[in-house]
Amino acid sequence: MSSSRRNSVEDAEHHTHNLVDGVAHLKNKAKEKTKKLLDATGPPAPDGYESDDNADDIFSDAAFDPAKIQQASAPRSRSSTRGSISDGVKDLKHIIAHPRRVIRNKATRVTADKLGNTNHPTLTLEQDQELLDAHDGLARATSNASSATDVDKANSEVDDAHARVQKLEQQRESLQTAWVLSRHVSRVKVVQPIPRPDRSQFEVLTEDGQKRLQWERYIGHLLLYYTQGFTAPYIDDFDSPPFDLEDLARLVERIAITSAPWQAFFVDIRNVYMWTDPKRTARWLALYSVLWYTQHLVGYLYFYIIYSTIRNRFRPSSVQTIRESVARSIDRGSRAHAWGELIQRHGKADWLEPLLDELGPMIQLQLGDLANLLEVLINFHRWERPRMTNATLFLFACCLLTSLLTDMAFCMKVVTLVAGGAFFFSYPIATRWPKYRIVLSPFRWIFWDIPTHAELAIQQLQEKALVRNADLADFEVPHPQDISDEDSIVQEQEALVDNEKRSADSRLFKVYDKQYGRGWLVVSRTGIAVQTMERQTRSWPFSELLEMRKIDDVDVDSMLKNLKHVQSRSATVLQFEFMSGDTEADKTLTVLLQPADRDRVFNLVLAWSGVRWQALMLERHNTRNDNKSDRSNLQRAIKRAIY
Repeated sequence: MSSSRRNSVEDAEHHTHNLVDGVAHLKNKAKEKTKKLLDATGPPAPDGYESDDNADDIFSDAAFDPAKIQQASAPRSRSSTRGSISDGVKDLKHIIAHPRRVIRNKATRVTADKLGNTNHPTLTLEQDQELLDAHDGLARATSNASSATDVDKANSEVDDAHARVQKLEQQRESLQTAWVLSRHVSRVKVVQPIPRPDRSQFEVLTEDGQKRLQWERYIGHLLLYYTQGFTAPYIDDFDSPPFDLEDLARLVERIAITSAPWQAFFVDIRNVYMWTDPKRTARWLALYSVLWYTQHLVGYLYFYIIYSTIRNRFRPSSVQTIRESVARSIDRGSRAHAWGELIQRHGKADWLEPLLDELGPMIQLQLGDLANLLEVLINFHRWERPRMTNATLFLFACCLLTSLLTDMAFCMKVVTLVAGGAFFFSYPIATRWPKYRIVLSPFRWIFWDIPTHAELAIQQLQEKALVRNADLADFEVPHPQDISDEDSIVQEQEALVDNEKRSADSRLFKVYDKQYGRGWLVVSRTGIAVQTMERQTRSWPFSELLEMRKIDDVDVDSMLKNLKHVQSRSATVLQFEFMSGDTEADKTLTVLLQPADRDRVFNLVLAWSGVRWQALMLERHNTRNDNKSDRSNLQRAIKRAIY
């Protein structure tokens, strides 16, 4: 390549980067001005409420304010708006002269940026190093205490070092909770009781006019009724979510982050079979030979699971793992036929969208289940729910005893019996009714009731709310069947309004109500309420709350409304659904608010409601919304990614 051509390419890339940075600078300045305008023109706070900007506020904990996990942005250019526009117009001719290179360069940068952010965004190298320094300080203080002459001073230093370690670990836990709920939980639903099925609901008329009982469906619902104590949280809300690129990217991100320990494990296995350390590989070969000869390969697998889990309980390796990670960072047939038919039917240029519409939902569902299973395995090994981990270890111990006391032929019969039962009974039902797939999964039976990261984050959030001097009575939500008439609901709502006016723990957020316009959303210990500018108040107790949704609306009309009412393009939507109401509109509350406030409200309701929540995949496009637009799922996903 000649020097003139190389210089031309470098100039094009340089001017492209300048233009992109200039546009970003203008966008950030516009956002800052919009935020100031919104704060200045917002409705005044109702009487009796004070600002919660103090150190003891509940939002000082990152678990309740996910906005704290955002990293500080790089220093921005201080050039004026006029200068940025002038430079942008000047650089535009370079983009026109090299369009392909500009597009390819921009795509490469975006892709590299996305792939570079697959690591956990909250547990950075600096935070890991800070935790290691705290542990090193604790080790030094403990070592010096044994030979110190001033015992009181030495003990005080040990206590201070121990308190620092505990504080850093609590901060990491809060960041983990905030990140999981902010990034991967967009919809939750209260676990509802399953009513006892009536035989008449499953009676159908045959061709000769006689009634026939669909006994298989009746027995299935009857089993769900009697086992709802532990199966209700695992019944999904819909059969299969529509394919969405954003959801797919987040599922891949979950798998990439959660599979980090497994990646290290597989690298270790590779080192064994590659004879990286001949002595170590020779030991594994000798062990394998003995286990193969004695027919205890399966038994050793159970033993290793039990041993490694118990060892992790009494000798956690988290600090050592972080130390090693920091050191490394510093060191530097049928589907094929269907595919061919799609190409022949739609042409070589138009087959991708039909293929994604057909395979996308299934792939996304399986990836979601895989991410959940990997998170369950991680939490099982970390003893996040000790009682269920002990139950699973007891199951593995029974399998170990069976493998030791019986021959390999019997063990293989047991394994093939389980596999055959899953193949002929569990998988057919799970395929026809995907909402029950987890209830019928043999793998989840083994690790039953061990939480995923989302379930654990909600649990930790509610525990943090209890620690903050919360009254346990506030979390005792009446059973839905205990509410007999509408009068009791009205009395409960009136009491909620009075409590909100008196409660010092209530939190207020500026919102735009879809029905009544600007106002305040009030979240208290007993429920939520909306107060409009005309002082009209609508309130709901937590016992009436059914579901919460974070909605990212990219519809053009909705976006114009957002700009008109909230004066911010970054405003987001939060939707509540309730069990009862005079009209269908009263059963739904849809408000527009700032992204940080939406996460605050979402986490606060999760913590203060005290009910058992179920994290669900967000169904972004319902069938009722599809008739509004002829766009495909791929087109909508691309538009959402752009905006």
